[in-house]
Order: sequence, then C-alpha cells, then structure tokens
Amino acid sequence: MGIIETSVPSLNIPVSVAQSVVEALRETIYQIFGTRDYFTYIASGMLVVLALFQGMFSGVSVVFDKRLGYMTRLMASPIRRESIFVAKVLASVFRITVLATVLLLVAFIAGFKFKEGLTVFDVIGAWIVLVSIAVAISSAFILLGFTTDSHELLFSVGNLFNLPLLFTSSVLFPTSQMPEWLRVIAHLNPLTYGADLIRFFLVGRPLDDALLYLVAVVSVSTLTFIACMLLSVRFLERS
Repeated sequence: MGIIETSVPSLNIPVSVAQSVVEALRETIYQIFGTRDYFTYIASGMLVVLALFQGMFSGVSVVFDKRLGYMTRLMASPIRRESIFVAKVLASVFRITVLATVLLLVAFIAGFKFKEGLTVFDVIGAWIVLVSIAVAISSAFILLGFTTDSHELLFSVGNLFNLPLLFTSSVLFPTSQMPEWLRVIAHLNPLTYGADLIRFFLVGRPLDDALLYLVAVVSVSTLTFIACMLLSVRFLERS
C-alpha cells in the first residue's frame, strides 16, 4: 500500500461492488493525471522542483567564494575563466543528481510506481531532462552570483521566481485541467516540459511529441549554458 492509495472505507457492501468502485476511481485518476495514483504524479514532478530550487541557490556559493577570498585566488591562478564557471555548474548538477536519486528512492519506498517495462533508456532519458533543467537554472544563477556581492539579492530573486514557476506548471496539476489562461502560461513554462517528460520516461504518462519536447529542453539548456558562460567570462575579465 502506498501513502496515497485509491480505496474505499470498510462498509457492509459486497466485495465485488467495492472493487468496482475502486477500479472506477482509479480509472478516473488515470484519465486526469495519467498515473494510477496522485502520489506517483506529484513525486515525479518533485524531481523538477528539486532541480529548480537547488539550481536557483547555486549562485550563493559564488557570492561566499568572493567574500571569503577563494574567488580572488582562482582569478590569480593560471586557469581559463571558463573553467571556473563550468566547475560551478558541474558541482551544482552533481548535487542535484545525487539528491534527486535519494528523493526517488524515498518516493519508491513510500509507494512510487514506475511504469511497467522500465528500461535503462527510460532512466537515461529522465536523467537527461533533469540535468538539462539543472544546467539551465544553475547557469543563470551562477551568472547572477558573479555580478553581485549580495546573497540577499540572490535569495530575493530566487524567491521571486520559484513559486510562480512552480504553480504555473504541470508539477502539481495537469495542464488539461487548468483554465485556459493558466494553460497558456503553463505551456510557456519550462518546468511543464521537464515534469511531463520525466513522467513520460519513468511512469509512462502519455505525451505527444516526446522527442520534440526532449530536443527543445536540451537545446534551450545548451543555449542558456553557453550564453551564461560567455557573460560570466566577460564579467570575470573586467573584475
């Protein structure tokens, strides 16, 4: 039994009737969420939320490196400026990957249901999506960390964007059940594509044009990484 399981209370009704009610409820949940229970739906979406929050606060380490003098030592060493940025992004992505693995393990113990016939290619696909989102968000906030000495600013910007991005995506609720105006915003939200792709790979939630979504997520992440790296290098060379 999972933490959230479709069931009916113990009543003096025939077992066949109770089973029919449970099956009807499960089918309704599947039609709405594309999964057999809501816990699986939201737990898979939390992987994207983890990447969002951890990526946003990755720039804080840059600020503290500058305050404690580590960044001055790096700037004085004979290394390429790009390597500083890349190392920060890789460190953030590594943290997010490890934490996501732990989160998925805990969710599985709590009742998370992987799709039947899960293959190593599905796991790789979900990992690519998670890493792409982590790279894009980490790159943007690491760039912001290079441009400021105030960690309060980073926290403020992060808190300004994290909840709106969360609540206007499909992380908590499918876009098909949203009002039209919110659905338009959700389709512009990158978290929607990330959450839907991870559910497609891990729990088998139907998704039209999954390959197109995957290419779009990876492409946007790559462009964001390159742009933020070039801007970071330019700022480092001026400082």
